[in-house]
This record gives sequence, structure tokens and C-alpha cells, in this order.
Amino acid sequence: MALRRRSVLAATVVAAAGLRKPARAAPTPPADDDIDPDAFRPLSAITRIDPPKTLPDLAFTGLDGASHPLAAYRGRPVVLNFWATWCTPCVKEMPALDRLAASDPNLTVLAVSADHGGASVVRPFAAAHRITHATVLLDPESSAVHTLEIAGFPTTLILDAQGRLRGKLEGPADWGKATQAITALVG
Repeated sequence: MALRRRSVLAATVVAAAGLRKPARAAPTPPADDDIDPDAFRPLSAITRIDPPKTLPDLAFTGLDGASHPLAAYRGRPVVLNFWATWCTPCVKEMPALDRLAASDPNLTVLAVSADHGGASVVRPFAAAHRITHATVLLDPESSAVHTLEIAGFPTTLILDAQGRLRGKLEGPADWGKATQAITALVG
């Protein structure tokens, strides 16, 4: 009887080992000429929030494990983008968000990943995609996603310098040249 249990247990372990997904390398970043401009939503599709909405206290985790409260970013407009490494439109949008962060030092771009794997998944993705200007943060339990009722990825929220929600866009956009649109929105 004990031998039969061991055999069943060994067969279960072997079968379960075969069910695990192999680790995937982060997809290579699309070159600017690989991005279909028709795949992006126009910046004119940003929904204006009027009157501006005060957001609840939220905190994210940095790739280094440190806490990043959203309130710490007050004083400048914030582009708050919710995304995931497995989301194809997010992957295509990420280089444009990074260009936006590089183009305007008076603007904060926070790219918040909802990947459940946290930093172990997001850090290699950010490195492979050369995301060096946007601040990459984590929401692995999706607590902010649920609190803010984010329906899908990518979703971008535009906050004014007081941290109030002024605009929202669901879907990918070419954020690389969005400084004027954001400035017009946040005042």
C-alpha cells in the first residue's frame, strides 16, 4: 500500500512539473517604425474630469521595494499609467510614456504595473524595453486598480499638481508628444 502511494505521489509530482509554464523572456521593444499609429487612441479622446476628483490615499511599491505614496508626487502634474507586461497594447505604449517622461522635467510619469509577479517580472521587462525616464512602480495585489476602478489595461490618469484627477484615457496612446495636451488639461 505504501509503495502504491509513493508511485501515485511520484506520478502526480511529475505531471505537475510538466504543467508549469516555462519562464518567458521579456518581449523586445517595438521600434518606433514598428508601432502602428492607428493602434493608438488620439489624445483628444482623453475624458476630461470636471470638476476635478480627489483621489484616495494610494501607495505603490518601487522596484527596490520602497513605498511610493501618490501624495509624494504633488507639486507637478502626474501621468499615472496602469499597465502589465502581458498586455500587448501596454508594451507598444511604454516607449512613448518613457519619451514623455524624458521630454518634460516638470511632469512626473508613473508607470504602475499590475503584474502579480512584482519586481521579478517587471524589472527585466523595464530593462529590456530601456524604460529609464518613467518611474516604474508596482501594484501586484491590484489594490489601486480596484480602488480606482480601472477596467482594463492600459489606462492612464492625468493628475494636476494638487493630485486631483483631471483626465482619463482607456487604451494606448502616443504619449511621446503629449506635453501640450496634458498642460492644457491640468491648467
